[in-house]
Amino acid sequence: MLNNIGLVVHPKRPEALIVATELEEWGLEHKVGVKHLFEPRDSQGLDLVVSLGGDGTMLRAIDLSLLHQVPVMGVNFGHLGYLTETEPDELIPSLERFFKGDYEIEERMTLDIRVHKSSPGPANRFVAVNELVVEKSHSGHVVKLAVSIGGSHFLNYEADGLIVATPTGSTAYSFSSRGPVVSPMLEAMLLTPISPHMLFDRVMVLAPFEQVTIRVLDGPKATLMVDGLNKEILAIGESVTVGSSLLNARLAKFAERDFRNILKAKFGLNPLSPTDLSSGD
Repeated sequence: MLNNIGLVVHPKRPEALIVATELEEWGLEHKVGVKHLFEPRDSQGLDLVVSLGGDGTMLRAIDLSLLHQVPVMGVNFGHLGYLTETEPDELIPSLERFFKGDYEIEERMTLDIRVHKSSPGPANRFVAVNELVVEKSHSGHVVKLAVSIGGSHFLNYEADGLIVATPTGSTAYSFSSRGPVVSPMLEAMLLTPISPHMLFDRVMVLAPFEQVTIRVLDGPKATLMVDGLNKEILAIGESVTVGSSLLNARLAKFAERDFRNILKAKFGLNPLSPTDLSSGD
């Protein structure tokens, strides 16, 4: 049976485009089908999706592969990535290992998002790997957002916006809004206010089954962003509901890649050695 690979390539990274061409040539030589992905339906029947770019390209690849639960392997062409697995010169050996069955699958929680508009019709739905953000659409005004958790009203927020993040997304926008870093192995949702104009400014850590509804109460229209992409404009009275998705992102892994070490490298952290810790200085 012919093996099949899907490709998602960063269009503005020449080196990624070069590797994509090399991968297509390798596929012809080894009887492996290689095709570029543009829609989720394109991933049907694939064995693997390969992302050539940084974490942003990886998010796109996961979005395209999620419906058919195809594992994704990220090849890093950006800075050190939280999601990407391998470097360009390791791509072909990693593919050979994959097709020999020498890999593991790491699953990451995703968010199921439903948008409720004033106009009639079915709710638009999205899936997020990192986060959902509801924030003011222009500067100068805060938005007033009513938040319900588990079907019960929790609090009205006056803020620049609100973030609902996965543990994977805890190092993205939520982190820049002073949210905690959460192990990606956990399943939880982080409700993080953005520049709140109120006494309560803490991050809420919620169970994945505790559905969160955010409704626009007052102020300017709000922008709904999913994994960094603008998706909707929410007017007063419109809302979005978010909870854990039934579909997890599936990442192909070839070696132990310690999240804590990636975090330290990202932020230039230099922990004390065991000798330093025991010196008492």
